[in-house]
Amino acid sequence: YTFPSGGRFTIVASGAAGDSGMLEGLLVHEMSHIYRMKSGHPSHDAEIINEAIGGIARRGFDRDYQLKILHDIVNSLEDLYADDVAFKVFGKSRIFPVETMGKFFLSWLTPDQVVSGNARHDRWVNAAVMLRNSFAISNMARNGVPDVGDRARGLNERFLSGLPMSTSKSFEYFRDVMLNLKENITGTEFRDLLTEYLDRFVELAEDEHQTA
Repeated sequence: YTFPSGGRFTIVASGAAGDSGMLEGLLVHEMSHIYRMKSGHPSHDAEIINEAIGGIARRGFDRDYQLKILHDIVNSLEDLYADDVAFKVFGKSRIFPVETMGKFFLSWLTPDQVVSGNARHDRWVNAAVMLRNSFAISNMARNGVPDVGDRARGLNERFLSGLPMSTSKSFEYFRDVMLNLKENITGTEFRDLLTEYLDRFVELAEDEHQTA
């Protein structure tokens, strides 16, 4: 992750990332976040993001796990915008071969639902898993990473198969949002998009029929 510090930016990477063989790619991704922040792209505007998440929290969705999930799903949009930059670098420098990119995104996909016995918690977590799957699939599509053997599609279909049809329709909405994020988006447009995105997520996470 990256954070501003004293007018500069600090990138923090885990030891595991250093041993993964993907450290260069991680650094390019994080530097792409820095580019988005320094260029003032609305997707990385802290005021817009905090306002949107704060609005949801003030409606009573302010438990620790809920706030973490809300930040995670907003970060997915930030990551998509960062990767639009990072993949341009990857294409020119060939830091990552396509095969490596495909395996990386496959590792994000979860085929099984979470069942802990806490119905409301599970709905929120499974809705977040659905968005993480959508992020991986959408990122591959946005950046021309082939889904070899339809493995990503298959893992996601396995996840959705255990949920009501309405949840599959919700997946289509979130996938379409992620696929169609536009580069030249204004602050007002991103604020509106983010508000609807979070509202739709909460509606899904609070739907008691989601795990029926």
